[in-house]
Amino acid sequence: MLRILFTLILNISFIGFLSAQGSRDNISGGFGWGMIYAENAGIYKYMEFNLEPAFSISYSKEISNKFDIKATVGGQVLNSGEFRPLNSPIIIEWGNNGQAYYFKGMSYFADVMPVLNLNPNTSGVGEPVNFYVGLGVGAVYSERAQRVMRDGVLENGIYIQGFVERSNQSTMMAYVPVKFGMVSNFEYEWDIGLELSAMFLTNSEIDGNNMQNKLIYPDMMGNFQFFIRRYINR
Repeated sequence: MLRILFTLILNISFIGFLSAQGSRDNISGGFGWGMIYAENAGIYKYMEFNLEPAFSISYSKEISNKFDIKATVGGQVLNSGEFRPLNSPIIIEWGNNGQAYYFKGMSYFADVMPVLNLNPNTSGVGEPVNFYVGLGVGAVYSERAQRVMRDGVLENGIYIQGFVERSNQSTMMAYVPVKFGMVSNFEYEWDIGLELSAMFLTNSEIDGNNMQNKLIYPDMMGNFQFFIRRYINR
């Protein structure tokens, strides 16, 4: 699936460079911070989770007054954060089922989506800030180092026995991305903006743990990125 997405992105980019006519055709690069919603990546009711670096490069092609097609590739650091101590009963339960209590790694993603511009500009007459939303399909590949507690034993709430099994794992899966963004309108070749992204994964494997310990079963990645946009033939 990742190969298909990259091929589609290249085709859209090639067509766009040959026939760029619309004022919104652009390339953008972003950097920000992201989090992961997973079984072992935080204690969410107390708002305890890690924020890690995220980055992306996008190409957007105008197809009508309100709609664009946007293709994005990027990456996001993954880190469970070790919010639970080894004497936590849930870590022992995870280990008895071969599930990781800790992971750290990197994810790489690619997606394509139609984008709805909520207040598109008319040439020469524009608002200072434009807003957009998008919904699409994508694929993510992750590499991680993970730890599983084996044969763990607690006595009076104290960890007294067990060993940590360490391994390197990789996972690939599809996801559904949802994006909301706002971008300046300087009416020149460059603009700046902020984009919020939620990536709803199709399973619960990206963290090496599929025992449900959160409200929603599938894992989710999210990030916010500040970006710079460069228009093509504006």
